[in-house]
Amino acid sequence: MRRTFTAAMIVTAVFLRPSVGSGQTVLTLEGALDRAREHAPAILAARARIEEARGRLRGAAIWLRDNPVIETLGGPRLKDHGAIADADVEVTQVFELGGRRGARIAGAEAGVAREAASSEDEARRLLRDVAAAFWRTVAARERLRLLQTAEKVAADLERTTERRHQAGDIADLDLNVARIAAARARSDRLALEAGLAESVGELKVLLGMEPGEPVVARGELGPGVRYELSALLAGIDDRPDLRALAAEAREADADVRLGSGFTWPDVGLRLGYQRDEQNNIPLAGFTLTLPVFSRGQELQATGAARAHRLRLELAASRRAAEIEIRSAFETYQRRLEAVQELEQRAVPGLDDNENLALRSYEERHISLPEFLLLRRESLTTRAEYIDRQLDAAVATIELQSRAGVLR
Repeated sequence: MRRTFTAAMIVTAVFLRPSVGSGQTVLTLEGALDRAREHAPAILAARARIEEARGRLRGAAIWLRDNPVIETLGGPRLKDHGAIADADVEVTQVFELGGRRGARIAGAEAGVAREAASSEDEARRLLRDVAAAFWRTVAARERLRLLQTAEKVAADLERTTERRHQAGDIADLDLNVARIAAARARSDRLALEAGLAESVGELKVLLGMEPGEPVVARGELGPGVRYELSALLAGIDDRPDLRALAAEAREADADVRLGSGFTWPDVGLRLGYQRDEQNNIPLAGFTLTLPVFSRGQELQATGAARAHRLRLELAASRRAAEIEIRSAFETYQRRLEAVQELEQRAVPGLDDNENLALRSYEERHISLPEFLLLRRESLTTRAEYIDRQLDAAVATIELQSRAGVLR
């Protein structure tokens, strides 16, 4: 019996050795994140919005907002003895005062900064989802390897039990128990294959991959980079969602400046030529708008109210961000401790327990149901260890995302 168990483990280990067939895309965590940065539809759309904001900046940077206006008039001057052709040509150029061009540029620059920060925030959230989906896929593959091993062992045990039953060495109860154990092992493996397919599909959607493109996620579950809370909190103001709010507040301030600029008049320079009764008359003058009624009141009021609201939101969001980081750090620490507890106190003894259980069954110190119960307990502990590692990996990703480290 022990030789059968050992052989099953060896065969399964060889069968499950990581391999990549032709045409498969092998993804590490960094590879998945890089692919997301380059090809994820959500990130590409967010980057496109930056170009829209840059278009506004190009318009605001034009030196003169209004184009020159040319006006012409012409016609005959009718007299008793005939007609004389008269004509007027005039060119007018309006100039803005009150720093309105500078305010528009400042607002457009703030808009570009806002869209850039929003794009980074979109990437931060998507990369968190990609990394979590990647680790779920890796964990599912690890659990699948574990269950395939368990299925192989259960199938070997079923065949051995059938031979011993035919020889009259064991009762019907043991045979039925062995068959049920083998069926449960196959069912567990099939259910996990469904979960793996779901995780792979989620990862492919996030990365914008082709539907038929096969992908293999490859990585090692385990503790990664260690973080200190003080260092994470020190960089809180660099979190992209906070920078986006700060840029939007600057954009509102620029609207206030622009509105204030409308309290100044527009000055227009006029140059013209007139032909009157065969006399050539050059003309020069200027226009001046009187800001009596429309003085940028709406821009000033809405801009000031918007800036006030955004600064309130920024302060609240910063407090919330600090709470999120502290909470995520606490979760991260506890998840690591949960992994270490199983790693140090449970996992090292599993092999010995399995060997001792097998020896006790072979020597008839325990029954087959008792042996299978011990095997099931060992399998559950190994699966829980993988789950704890997954929890720690996801907690690390969440902490990186909350602190703005993941981008």
